[in-house]
Amino acid sequence: MSDEVMRDPLGERYGLAGVRDLDEFAEALARLLERGRRERCVALLSEAEAYAAAELLGQFAQLDPLGAVNRLAASLAGRLYSRLGA
Repeated sequence: MSDEVMRDPLGERYGLAGVRDLDEFAEALARLLERGRRERCVALLSEAEAYAAAELLGQFAQLDPLGAVNRLAASLAGRLYSRLGA
């Protein structure tokens, strides 16, 4: 993984620091998403920003629907769309 991801303090806080490859990154993201389902919701984005993020994640997910990171992107896009009422 890139040096920026490994040195990112947010990456350390959320368990993404130190991942060595794309498979470990996908596993760490899956754990983070599962943890997020148990935490209380906090509005961090406007509705327009959330919709744009969902669109980008959805487009990325379609590039390789069977890829681990792409499946996570699809899951997160679905959750964002659901919260937006789409």
